[in-house]
Order: sequence, then structure tokens, then C-alpha cells
Amino acid sequence: MRRHTTSDVPLHYLDLGTGHGEPVFLLHGLGSCAEDWRPQIVALGSAHRLLVPDMRGHGRSPAPPGDWQIGDFANDLFNLMDQLDIARAHIVGFSLGGMVGLEMANRAPGRVVSLCLINSQPFQGSKPAALLFAYWLRRTVIATFGLKAMGKIIGRKLFPDASQQALVERFATQMAGMDKRAYLAALDAIFHWDIDPHFQALAMPVLIMAADQDYTPVESKRGFAAQFQHCEFEVIANSRHATPLDQAQRVNTLLQSFLTINSK
Repeated sequence: MRRHTTSDVPLHYLDLGTGHGEPVFLLHGLGSCAEDWRPQIVALGSAHRLLVPDMRGHGRSPAPPGDWQIGDFANDLFNLMDQLDIARAHIVGFSLGGMVGLEMANRAPGRVVSLCLINSQPFQGSKPAALLFAYWLRRTVIATFGLKAMGKIIGRKLFPDASQQALVERFATQMAGMDKRAYLAALDAIFHWDIDPHFQALAMPVLIMAADQDYTPVESKRGFAAQFQHCEFEVIANSRHATPLDQAQRVNTLLQSFLTINSK
């Protein structure tokens, strides 16, 4: 395993795995980091080269000043690909990471071999009431009680079972370690994300995973999936939002099959 940084926004990332062919990027969600992909790293590393970054403001990557857009996250990844002389890659994105992956595919479809989105989709037109409520609730709790309190609230919703208490504590600790300005900049980037997917150009294979108990309805994601030219759609049972962690085995099985079929 090798750890590196890049110039511009000096992303910290993991470069590991023994596979050949186009590498696989694993892009984490809001408040998360590269290490949260550990179950997938273990499952996929023997067959694929994995590049697993801490995106800007997360983990060990710095938080540049100013407002952020999802396009800024995408540009960070394109810069990393260029510096590593990677022309094309598979993109696997969870939540925020899925937004970044779709942004990359929409801007430069020729650079994305395949695209996997886990509990991630754009919203066209007015934002759902649930999204508005979640956005303002997070801002209010963070302003009043801080990131660790917000982390515990989110963690309990993501991992409600008693057997998942360690995941709750880990998530809360991780959130507490984030810079508040960075978290809010990323949260605002998500909330204000506006994308018009060019579905006619998105001809790469796509896999969309939708948790049955995610924040947004399965049918909403199913309708989104139907707009791609070549898309597999999988509903993940007994899962909330953090599907790569709460249903890691199912996610790993689907990813192994999808990446094997679509790798050279």
C-alpha cells in the first residue's frame, strides 16, 4: 500500500491492490474518508488496482478556502488522474462520492470506463421537503452543538442496531475530527448541486445500488436509472444510507461481478 498527495489541492489517497487494467476509484460520502472503504478494499484488492482518496476537507486532505461546488471535487480527481497518467478509470461513488462520479462522467465520459452510484442521485427542479429539512437540521445542530453531536445523531440513524454501536462511535469521532468549515462547504456543495446529465453521451456501463431504507425512495432512483443507456439497478435490502458498511458483503458481491464483466 502506498500513500500519496497531489499538488493543487494536495489530496491524500491510497494506491493499493494487485490487479491490472484500468484502476478503480472508490469515492466516499460526506463526513467519511478513504478508510471507510476497508471492506471493499479487502474484497477487491486482489483483482484491481484501487485508488481511494480522502476528498477535499475529509480525512487527511486539506480544505481549500472559499465556497465549493461538486465540480471542484471532480476537478480534484481529474487532476489526480492526470498526475498518475491515468487516462480512464472505473468510478465507484457513495452518496457525495456518487455525485462527484456522475459529475466526472458528465464532463468527460471518455475518461470513465464504468460508473457505480450507491445511494446517490441528482434532483431536478424543486428539492424534496425531506432534503430541505435534513439540510437545515444539520446546519442548526452543528451551529448549536458541534460536529460530534451531529455525528452521533447521523450515526444512530445510519446504524440503529445494537450490534452497530462501534460504527456509531467511529462515525461520530470521525465527524468530530473534521473542520467545521470544510463540512459545511461540502454540505453546501451537495445542496446546491445542479446537473443536467447528458444521458445520450453516458454510454458506459452503469450500476446503481439503492438501499431500501435510504433517505430518498427506491422508486426515485429506479426512475433515474432508467434514463441511462446501459444500467443495472439493484435494491439492497435491510440497508439505510451507509450501504457499503451495513451491507458490505452484498455490495462487494455486486461490485466484483460488475467490475469483472466491464474490465479489460
